[in-house]
Amino acid sequence: MVEPLVRVDDDFEDEYPRASALATECWANLWRAAELLMELHNRQTFDQYQLSPSARQVLAIVEGAGQPLEPSVIAERLLVTTGSMTSLLEKRGLIRRQPHPEDRRKLLIDITPTAQAIVDELLPSLHARERDVMAAALSPSEQRSLLRSLAKLQRAALEARSAPVVHGPTRRRSGRRPG
Repeated sequence: MVEPLVRVDDDFEDEYPRASALATECWANLWRAAELLMELHNRQTFDQYQLSPSARQVLAIVEGAGQPLEPSVIAERLLVTTGSMTSLLEKRGLIRRQPHPEDRRKLLIDITPTAQAIVDELLPSLHARERDVMAAALSPSEQRSLLRSLAKLQRAALEARSAPVVHGPTRRRSGRRPG
């Protein structure tokens, strides 16, 4: 039997009394499956075109608009980058950068006591929501079935990492004028 990639500890519901270990495993494995699938696109995009995920997003945004866009419009539609997010968190006093103990060229990022307090309050709330959302949509039996399906999807995505890229015919577009 295929096992999902993410499992929670047996004492999970003791640590988070309003949580459901099953719901959290479904939630985490759904997220992990999505990450694995996006990783396949990201690697292919880079390997074939030397484009980062952000560069691919810019191209998709402009192409999808069907017309040229102002840089500010493109920026509005892009996701926030990790670098800008860590800067924001640092400015808010939630993380601190510190030198790497073994490599002075590197930095480590740690959370502050303020951030720890937020996490201690936030995580139980998120896990309770996972339980509520999953329970509203799926019975425990359906959640277990979802986990089995996600495990299969995760395995296929992991195996696809080493498979050759299949090239199909060129896309046929209509309604967009060239160049």
